[in-house]
Amino acid sequence: MSKDFKREKIRLAVFFTSISLVLLVLALFLAYYSAYGDILFVITGNKNAKKERYDEMNKSAQQGQTVFFGDSLTEFYDTDAAFPSFTSYNRGISGDTTQGMLDRLDNNVLSINPSRIVFLGGANDLNHGLTPDEIVANIREILTRIKTALPDCEVYVESLYPVNPYTHPIYLNSVADRKNVDILAINESLIPLCEELGCTYINVHDLLTDGNGDLREDLTMDGLHVNAEGYAIVTEILSRYLTE
Repeated sequence: MSKDFKREKIRLAVFFTSISLVLLVLALFLAYYSAYGDILFVITGNKNAKKERYDEMNKSAQQGQTVFFGDSLTEFYDTDAAFPSFTSYNRGISGDTTQGMLDRLDNNVLSINPSRIVFLGGANDLNHGLTPDEIVANIREILTRIKTALPDCEVYVESLYPVNPYTHPIYLNSVADRKNVDILAINESLIPLCEELGCTYINVHDLLTDGNGDLREDLTMDGLHVNAEGYAIVTEILSRYLTE
């Protein structure tokens, strides 16, 4: 076998391997896009860019309104459609942690002096190795800073939502290291914390669970985020607390 023939075989092998990898990536993208739609681009968006965009938007935002503050579960929530009777600002960032929320609290939230804040966060911290106690400590700092800066602000703290590690197809499952036992521990700690700091705890968790304590499979696409039906349940619960 000549050297030229060997080189040609290698070139062809590399070429077809590259084509296969491209097709695999394209197939995975199409699978994710078919499940998430345009939200896929929200998930993969740059967190710092979103933070800076919120800072800019706050320059023209109305003072004394309602702010929804959290991670992807907040960002994906169409709060304008869910609560058309009052003005609200969605300040959720996909992938954000409680430390990230602490870092952007002043400019993204407090700068517009909201009269109400609906807070949801902590699940992403579990995927970064933080313990429930460490997460609750960060949430304590967030709530304390809010109540100190805005003592008349009504603060509503949503329970963390359950997750479901068993959804299919498995390649779409996004639960990773988040565990329901840790989520329950955080929620249990949030109840006395809210009582201590004068915040209102809202138990969303229990109405999203199945008989095993997991996020209902009919309410999720990936075991972590809720779908339209899930948000309808969230809206029904929050509406008991948020009036015009």
